[in-house]
Amino acid sequence: MSLITTDRATDVPADLPFGRDLGRTVNYEQAVGRFGRPAVDHFTDHFNIGDELGYRAFAALKPLKGGRGMWMSAVAKGIDAVESAPPELVELFRHVDTVPEWVDWEQLRRGSIAYWRPGKLVVMALAYAAIGAGFRTYGGSRELVLSRRLIDRDQVGRRLVETLRWVANASKPDGIRRDGDGFRMTMEVRFIHAAVRYHCSRDENWDWNDWGISVDNGSAVYTMGTLFAESVINALTKVGIKYSDQEIEDIVALWRYIGHIMGIPEDINFTDWADLRQKSDIIRMVEHPADDGCRTLMKSLTDYMCEETIEGYEVLPPFVDKRLDADQKRQLTYGLMRGWAGDDICDQLAVPDNRLRVLVPLMRPFVGAFDWVNRRRPSYDAQAAATRALEEFGVAIALNEGDTEVAPADDVVARLAANSASSAAAMRDHRR
Repeated sequence: MSLITTDRATDVPADLPFGRDLGRTVNYEQAVGRFGRPAVDHFTDHFNIGDELGYRAFAALKPLKGGRGMWMSAVAKGIDAVESAPPELVELFRHVDTVPEWVDWEQLRRGSIAYWRPGKLVVMALAYAAIGAGFRTYGGSRELVLSRRLIDRDQVGRRLVETLRWVANASKPDGIRRDGDGFRMTMEVRFIHAAVRYHCSRDENWDWNDWGISVDNGSAVYTMGTLFAESVINALTKVGIKYSDQEIEDIVALWRYIGHIMGIPEDINFTDWADLRQKSDIIRMVEHPADDGCRTLMKSLTDYMCEETIEGYEVLPPFVDKRLDADQKRQLTYGLMRGWAGDDICDQLAVPDNRLRVLVPLMRPFVGAFDWVNRRRPSYDAQAAATRALEEFGVAIALNEGDTEVAPADDVVARLAANSASSAAAMRDHRR
């Protein structure tokens, strides 16, 4: 078995297998035959590498009183405002505050507008084609299964709203700029990811040989690129929204930069639409199929979406939402997921097939005609359409009394500590 050494990543076992030899990696030779060994090895290597800058900064702050406050002070005021900052924290924020040469702020703004101009359809695509499909990743879902934050009913809604709140703020026009809400929230999520990795790296229930490193870069690319960019673009295209080639590249550039701020290294981050599609195809081929843990996550999310309501906002059009009971919504949800996410993902996640899958192709001529006519009206304003969509969605992601923008890192780690032993045992039993 091939081995890597600890100089590849911090706090990993000395005998950690190469990514291609992990239990989570399948179809390796087939992928090599299609994409070439260098591309596949480079991607699977990142199953064992994570956000090293963020993780080292977190580890340096962990023993310090007020460590999280130092991190968030650097986010709000800049690293020079933090007294006695550890060198690792300085290194992190020097990197964060150095904007890559490829960044074109006007392009990122265009990407935000293109992303949100289809209105409520974007939220539907996020719900039915992106977030749910994300549970298909075996390796990338282990932390969620272990913590049960998307399984226990009292946690599901909060976790879903936190994710959607972050997506909306990070992808809104100028949201990911240094002083934007999206930037602040992305750095908060980056802190949580570092805390999760720190805990899992020391948890005897973490299966290194099967899963690789916690919060790995391969899964981060899948989340930022495949789910929130590619899956949303493909879903909206399926129902008739027309994107120009330039709009697609603009959206990809936006999510590339969001991924950069989240900690995806340049050498693995996607660079354009063609590169994103290839990386998506690689991970879909080499990632272990979904297991019972993935399917439990999917069922919990589906049940919540169909049985609970968000005051003042319906993901489905109101004239549909108000006329359906929970079981009818569940059937509609299955059909939309089948139509948007596809049979392979839905089969793995045990999403039942039904005739309502035809709604996606049936919507295409109507949505396409409306989109075509609407964008050619003299008064049409894509930026105004995007702003309106975000304002309407703001009701769903608004902070209520007692809410936090994102989950407190200590709460996430506490749930991992409380549940990882029983969850890991259940996963082992299912594999037998």
